[in-house]
Amino acid sequence: MSVCRRCGREIEWAQGENGRFVPLDLEPVFVIEGGGNDQFYTDENAVIVGRVARPEEESPELPVAFVPHWKTCGRG
Repeated sequence: MSVCRRCGREIEWAQGENGRFVPLDLEPVFVIEGGGNDQFYTDENAVIVGRVARPEEESPELPVAFVPHWKTCGRG
């Protein structure tokens, strides 16, 4: 585990499909695949595209993935 140099939050690192490392938020989110253009990373470092599910949409049937930290960094 690492700490973001900009905002001080804890982050994890995943290796993307292109071989580059991507900082990720620690908390997973439910993802609506195809519902948007944001990229998320699964536990297996696979990329899925969609949007974060709203609370009323959350369901165990949805994929769970991690948000790239640059989307949520308070000092980005």
